[in-house]
Amino acid sequence: MSPLKSMAHCTAQIAAKMKRGGGTATGLRSFHFGTKEYSACFHGLPVVDTQRLRDSTISYLDSFDAELWYTDPIATLVNGENLGGSELADTLNALGKVNGKQALATPDQVNKIKAHIVSYESPYKDLRTEIRNVEENLMSEYAGFLIGNQSLDFQKQDGITEIEESIMANTIERRLNDFLLRDEAEGVVEISRKPIYVSCVSNFTNFLDLSRKTLRSLEVGIPCIVLGRSDTSQHSYRWTQLLLQLILNEGIDPGMLTFVSSSLNQIEEITTSCQNRTGNLYATCSRELAASIKQSYFNTIASTGGPNTLLTTTMDENVRLAIKTSATIESSGRCTALRHCVVPLSTKDEDIMGIFDSVKEISDGPFAVKNKLFDGIYANHEGSAIPSGLDRHENVDAFIKISDHLPVLGIKEFWRKVTVDFSRVNPTNEEDLDRLVVWLNENQPISLAINGPRLQVLKLGRTLFERTGMVVYTIGSPDKLEMPPAMTCQARPQEGECFGEFPPRASLSRYTKYPVVVPSSNPSYDAKYTTDYLRKLSVSEFFGKSTQAILDHISESTVLGYCILLIEYLQNATGQNPKRGLGVGRTSLWGLQRPPLGMKSFVHCGKDTTWDELAPIYIIFHVTTARDQIELSIDPQNKVLIKQCSLMKLPLTEESKQAMEDRLKGRNDVFSIVDAEPLQEFPMVGQFVSVYLPLGHIKSTMPNDEEFALRAAASNKWLTTLF
Repeated sequence: MSPLKSMAHCTAQIAAKMKRGGGTATGLRSFHFGTKEYSACFHGLPVVDTQRLRDSTISYLDSFDAELWYTDPIATLVNGENLGGSELADTLNALGKVNGKQALATPDQVNKIKAHIVSYESPYKDLRTEIRNVEENLMSEYAGFLIGNQSLDFQKQDGITEIEESIMANTIERRLNDFLLRDEAEGVVEISRKPIYVSCVSNFTNFLDLSRKTLRSLEVGIPCIVLGRSDTSQHSYRWTQLLLQLILNEGIDPGMLTFVSSSLNQIEEITTSCQNRTGNLYATCSRELAASIKQSYFNTIASTGGPNTLLTTTMDENVRLAIKTSATIESSGRCTALRHCVVPLSTKDEDIMGIFDSVKEISDGPFAVKNKLFDGIYANHEGSAIPSGLDRHENVDAFIKISDHLPVLGIKEFWRKVTVDFSRVNPTNEEDLDRLVVWLNENQPISLAINGPRLQVLKLGRTLFERTGMVVYTIGSPDKLEMPPAMTCQARPQEGECFGEFPPRASLSRYTKYPVVVPSSNPSYDAKYTTDYLRKLSVSEFFGKSTQAILDHISESTVLGYCILLIEYLQNATGQNPKRGLGVGRTSLWGLQRPPLGMKSFVHCGKDTTWDELAPIYIIFHVTTARDQIELSIDPQNKVLIKQCSLMKLPLTEESKQAMEDRLKGRNDVFSIVDAEPLQEFPMVGQFVSVYLPLGHIKSTMPNDEEFALRAAASNKWLTTLF
């Protein structure tokens, strides 16, 4: 039995174990982040033959005909038809070199795309058998095709590891989809089957776009519209083209998969004019682009970049190597590539510049694949702008800025150009540490790597974990051979090193509807609980008296049911929190967390806000150890809500929203600021909670590091429920 075709059997086993454990759909049977069902999905993953992947990729690259991308240009695909186009434009690879042609959609073709989007109704609810047959072919017979095209177009150096991780993480996300479909069949949830948009990212498209967004959506009957890019669009078009043929072979209606080849203005016209008929738009991109998309398309689910930071209190050759590798991985083309480095005060300029003396300059992605490289630099390429305000290394194409203070807010990332701001700061000094904490919370790196002598770094790592809200923390030490220095580019979500590219919490809604967690069920981001199901839920006698009093003030039965569901989810997810990761090369702990210790979330209620609108947010904090980390701000005109909160003895401030913003301006204890607004629908509890509470993992680079695990697990930042 192949790894992919055995997944239904594995999921049935997991479900049976959950059933034997007792509980209801609201108790043990909850598959969202941190729950028992979610955790069980990480076991029994397939072992991937990476040498076979490399061999098939090299074979594909050796036989690749570059003329194909000219004679068969990128074009719009609608209902299985290649629409062609009157205007052919050059396509560019990641290094700014022409690598093919693209037929841009005509105005008539744009209208045809829109007509298809607004009229197409998915005829399917469950395509797991067919899509998983397709996936089996993609990840085996066509793996070299996927990796090779990405290497040729994006110039990816190590697509083999992406496919390895994809095969394993896909297994988890298939199981999560199985649970989602189970809950739909039992009337618990309703999955939206409006067409979704997949806005492709180049560096991880085979996992993020093809697998977790497109395949996972298609298998539950959601039509997918893949959006072309202004550059490096060849490889995403080629997998769409192949996928279309494979789903046709399975007898699936071709209207389920569309590719849009058009200008960015035309894409915006399509998405904005059709959004009453479409679901989520999924994007992995810069924060600037995410904010721009979200402004015109509310249902944007965006993973965004962030200035990944490595901190070290000591310098030796191994730390220098960790800095270099973190900065140069994929020629700074990985989302976790280093952008900011904190070094000891005594570090000299020439020592910093010397870190990059031995950097490898390579010609292209296929060269890297064939030579097993992953951290070469593409020197002087024209695919992205030359970084400004930094000094170019004397001999290699790397850009450095050295300062005795932290960078300004919002430093630019300069995609595919190795660019690092070095800050000589002493994090063992209390004032410097406070400034660093503020900087990290304002800039929200995806990944924070912390290095130093073992005893020092265990303490410092826990302090930074507790006072900040990153998703990925890695701790290493140069003075212990088994604990190599930490890098920013280390995370294997399939092993419990749960991952997410979160925007800054204080302004999260500017960029995305929900933060994206990997692994998770992608269709869950556009699913909702049914009103019939919510109305059946009742308050448990085991809820605390203050919680029962809060629930008593809710007037609408569906809101009450949703709050009960939130409480039971939190009890499930924090029953054992943190959880131990399953990786053998490192030691990780993962789970739900409180806001950074010493920080608060501020919720403003307008003059018409009701308790029903506030309750779902407030209950998350009230029933957990984050209870003291929420502060209510209520418009003075809202006498009804003020009276209700006073009766429940909830602390609050009477003020306008402007007064609240003025009061909080410049304060360093603000984790997030949100408005209490009516829920039009009731989203999955995992997605809802992730808007308000941090989550992720912290790990030691040392295998079986019990001392680290004991210290990190004892942190008060891990979330627990109070009853």
